[in-house]
Amino acid sequence: VEGLKNGSITAKTLAAETAPMPGVSSKYSSSQVKTVVEDTPPRLERWEILAINKFDSDRKRMSVLVRSPPELGSIPMLLCKGADSSMLTEGVCEGANMLKRIVDKDGASNAKPESEADNADLDALLGIQAHLGEFASEGLRTLVLGVKFLSEDETDHWLANFNKASTSIEDRDQKLTAVAYEIEKGLHIVGATAIEDKLQDGVPETIANLGKAGIKLWVLTGDKRETAIEIGYSTKVLTPKMHLTEVVDGPSQNVKALVAMELMRHIKIGNLPNYQRSALDEVEGWTLKSLLYLLTYFSNWIKKNWLACKFLYLTKIKRVFLSKDNFEDQLEDMEEEIEIHRIRADPSIQRRKVRKLAEEIVSNYWKDPKHAHNKGNHENGDDASIVSDDPPEVFERAKSARESLRSRRMSKTNIAETTKIKKLALARVSMSDRDGFDAEALSMQSYMLGKQNTNFDKQKRTVFERLFAVDKDVRHGRLGKHLKSEYKMEYKAALSLDEKEQVGKKEIEAMVRAEPSPMEEGHFDVSSVERGLIVEGAALKHLLGDPLLEEMLFAVASCSKSVIACRVSPIQKALLLKMVRKYVSPTPTTLAIGDGANDVGMIQEAHIGIGVSGLEGQQAVNASDFAIAQFRFLEHLLLIHGRWNFMRMSKLVLFFFYKNAALMGTLMVFSDRCLHSGTTLYDMWIISVFNFVGGSMPIVMMGVFDRDLPRDYVLRNPQVYESGPNNEFLSLRMTIRWVVMTIIQVLTIYYFSAPILWLGGGGTSAFKGLMGNWGRDVVGDGEGGDLKVFGTTIYSQLVYVVTFKALYETRSVIHGEFPTFTCKRGKGEGWWNRMGYSWVGVTWFSIIFYIWFLYMYELIGRDNPQAGTFFPFVGVTRHVLNMRSITWMISILTPTIACIFDITGKVFSNMYYPTKTQIHAEIAHWKEE
Repeated sequence: VEGLKNGSITAKTLAAETAPMPGVSSKYSSSQVKTVVEDTPPRLERWEILAINKFDSDRKRMSVLVRSPPELGSIPMLLCKGADSSMLTEGVCEGANMLKRIVDKDGASNAKPESEADNADLDALLGIQAHLGEFASEGLRTLVLGVKFLSEDETDHWLANFNKASTSIEDRDQKLTAVAYEIEKGLHIVGATAIEDKLQDGVPETIANLGKAGIKLWVLTGDKRETAIEIGYSTKVLTPKMHLTEVVDGPSQNVKALVAMELMRHIKIGNLPNYQRSALDEVEGWTLKSLLYLLTYFSNWIKKNWLACKFLYLTKIKRVFLSKDNFEDQLEDMEEEIEIHRIRADPSIQRRKVRKLAEEIVSNYWKDPKHAHNKGNHENGDDASIVSDDPPEVFERAKSARESLRSRRMSKTNIAETTKIKKLALARVSMSDRDGFDAEALSMQSYMLGKQNTNFDKQKRTVFERLFAVDKDVRHGRLGKHLKSEYKMEYKAALSLDEKEQVGKKEIEAMVRAEPSPMEEGHFDVSSVERGLIVEGAALKHLLGDPLLEEMLFAVASCSKSVIACRVSPIQKALLLKMVRKYVSPTPTTLAIGDGANDVGMIQEAHIGIGVSGLEGQQAVNASDFAIAQFRFLEHLLLIHGRWNFMRMSKLVLFFFYKNAALMGTLMVFSDRCLHSGTTLYDMWIISVFNFVGGSMPIVMMGVFDRDLPRDYVLRNPQVYESGPNNEFLSLRMTIRWVVMTIIQVLTIYYFSAPILWLGGGGTSAFKGLMGNWGRDVVGDGEGGDLKVFGTTIYSQLVYVVTFKALYETRSVIHGEFPTFTCKRGKGEGWWNRMGYSWVGVTWFSIIFYIWFLYMYELIGRDNPQAGTFFPFVGVTRHVLNMRSITWMISILTPTIACIFDITGKVFSNMYYPTKTQIHAEIAHWKEE
């Protein structure tokens, strides 16, 4: 105890004496120590907590300074736990320094540990590393534990610094981190723990379906690299045939060179055409390209000055009316917007800088004498060299550690083979000597692309598909009917198989895939290789913060099918997500899902944050937009409800613009009749209530209940989700369709109603002037020559057309069950589940409600003469609906013709240039039948 207090005995020497390796004798060997097993009652021990160093994103570990009970000597000691990447590092772990000294002795066989304690410590570290590799390869989450004994003087000195930092008013967090770094040095590693973090049910299937839906998946985790890769394979994020590029921690030059080489590789195989020299060459002379560049430059100049004015207004004027926190938030958003505009203002300039930097990094790397000898080994590599069938190196760590440990135990000199020691991944120790770079990124001879092959014949596209098709695949000729003749028979045979058993699905996908064959004309097409990117959090510190390096990293990540960032801190998760939002144009919709407190920053940074409630606590749920109980529910949330809601909202947006444009369109057409005097066609109160009584409830029913594809069909075919990201429902061509149809229907409503009324129909009697043949002696009954009757008749046709359009824009009309209201038991689940909502919305809550409103409007004006604005409408409803058969004739003719125009256009488009959704809807309907 006294030796531990005064520092004469360290944790390393104590461990060497009390826990020797097999075959090594000591004064505490098993021949001298007897083990006594007794049934003793448990005892209580009081440990005093002196200070706690909380976990933070920089250190990636936490520690607690305690004092042992008096019966154990009241020894002050530091207990620390953290990830292996933060614990097994130089300066923190004693064994890491010693292992590095052994590795740096040029593999000399006579390189021996300095003492028996160092020898035992190295053996222990090898054993721990072997177990860490085994644990990680099984998908377990690991932690490394360390201890440090302190003297009383050291304890008092550090506690004084800790108390000073904890009571500081300014920069408290930074000062606490500094004092934590001060004490967390020279730790003795005592062991490692591993717990099973079992995946929830349905996680692999959910991730696989999200990938099929075209959603780009990035996995950001705090687990170590082996665990992250193993989980990646188990969740189907990674596949056995996928080539993995691992950006691991090491010297800054090595990390940057690896990313730069990967960027150059993607450029030269054609995955990044925007970074090729042909796309980056500056425009010379006056060409169409130069003129377009000038227009882009002018628009960017206008936006730049507009942002400058907004920034000036925020900092000089608006800040006076904002609180400090609100001002800082808005200032941060404004600075981010300015930075994004700077990057996107002229992408070619930014890309030119990125490529130039990548070339400089690669050139400087090979000029370094430490790496120049490896350059010649890769110059004659073939195309297939980038694809390796060997398992990732991280899975060999446990095996290497076991072999090294076995070699040390069998050898009298206890010297591990240097080549095997170099394979160990003690965070920065072995990775600093890694030369895992490929010089073939600088060679063009390995990238002779084969001839691009496609199974589609673009000549089979029709003129309508080229001009009017909304879907890109339809417009570019990638449907089954566009297949070449030699593939059509196979396609039909595969399509005729039983879809319930999912037989033939892979055959169909293989035939219609518009990608070149991996082996074409004798050349290996490297662009066909699926690639995955593995990035360590410790390596990100060399890349994040520099705009050019960030874009370089993102360009490489965008070419990878899967991206896994391991050992990342919470702040790095948020920065990676922010990087995606910054460098993708147009800005994508990002979604972050997590279940722990370390995911809060990422969830708050994303457009949509989802928290999974579970054993990790409620912090993620409290910070999220949506909360789910299991990860597998994300599939239904996105593919089912998310897709349906996007489709409904797209229709609602277009429909509301259509409604109001139709209303204003009839007024504009009438303005020519009234010599543009400003006289309104409709009554002022009629116009005011249009969005309430004019077909509002059918739109609500469509926005709540509409479903274009059945739930089961979407789950079986996740690729239908791509219609949303491809903007099928709200594209420019779809908007133009609605605009054209709005113009046609406005002209139809007006010119199939107004001429009938002003060419004698409004002043001519029907049924001798009265529909009901009463009140014949009253002058003017049955006639409608005034503006109120004329306008209300046309307005009624507008309401009917808008209502019917809402009905046939709905993909799933709810007919309900008859009778809706019943007193019989066991007759359905209640009237709310038996109601035909679509027809109720069209009839009761639209047409009938509109007619009821007209009568109530007239009644209020008749019974309350004081209501001056209501009085002019007295008698209008009776003349329009009760006394004039011409109104009902127009109400049949005009809406029918207007709807025929719209329905004809829809049928024609579905037959000759359908969307993907329409094709899938027909397949789903055909399967149901």
